Amino acid sequence: MEYNQDQSQRRPRWAARAAIAGAGALALLGVAAPASADVAVTPTEAVQGEGADVTFRITNDSKTASITEIDVEMPVETPIAEVYPLSVDDWAPAMTNVKVDKPLESLHGYQITEVTTAVKWFAVEGRALPPGATTELYLSIGPLPTTAKLQFSIILANSDGTQVRMTGQPGEPAAPALTLKTAPAGQGGHAAAHNGGAATDTDAAPVADGDSADDTAPSGPSYLMWSLIALLFIGAIAIASVILQNRRAPAADSAAAADSDPEPDTEDEAADSEPEAAEKTLAGTP
Repeated sequence: MEYNQDQSQRRPRWAARAAIAGAGALALLGVAAPASADVAVTPTEAVQGEGADVTFRITNDSKTASITEIDVEMPVETPIAEVYPLSVDDWAPAMTNVKVDKPLESLHGYQITEVTTAVKWFAVEGRALPPGATTELYLSIGPLPTTAKLQFSIILANSDGTQVRMTGQPGEPAAPALTLKTAPAGQGGHAAAHNGGAATDTDAAPVADGDSADDTAPSGPSYLMWSLIALLFIGAIAIASVILQNRRAPAADSAAAADSDPEPDTEDEAADSEPEAAEKTLAGTP
């Protein structure tokens, strides 16, 4: 009975100690857990072989640490010929480039031998992303590879020395991805012409930038045509004004001549009456 009584007295002590140890472990895990973040990629879909402007929206879910670096990595096995980070306030980009064994054709028909596999943005001093804040970073990329998905591994560095990794590796959250669709039949675009970035002998000739601009320009009269129409209209008004002015001039001259005719007649009559008055005067003189 004493053994059982001792055992019954020890069990609550061991349970209390286990509870305290578990709470301590959970507290340590909470302190050691890295800061979290929310990352979204837009658009969610794009067309293989075409270009895309991708936006990375990062929200800092940490309560204490700020995000100081944002690293976006692209698959090396499906390289992209052109990768351009767009300018964003408070962030300075740095690009990691590697040489490829086989040149890739760019969206503009150039042969690319060195491609970008990662872009890392560094926060400007004093402008790190604070807890609860959101920022947006932009990449212009293309031609997109002929794969079902394009995954972007995201690695965030925090001010407390921890990292947030979204790479899809074991134990890490899935990497954000862009779903890639094949171009519709008859509208292969760069997907058909470049075959996912690899040029072939049967590739269609790339469309010149000028031709593309003409194809996308809105239809209707151009600015030059409207200018010519306006000039013709002004010229027609000027010609009509001159014709009307010329027609009015003879009429005005005729009216002026009619008004001036009576004066000479009056003078002639006055001249004719002077001899008759003189004769009457002489006749009346004794």
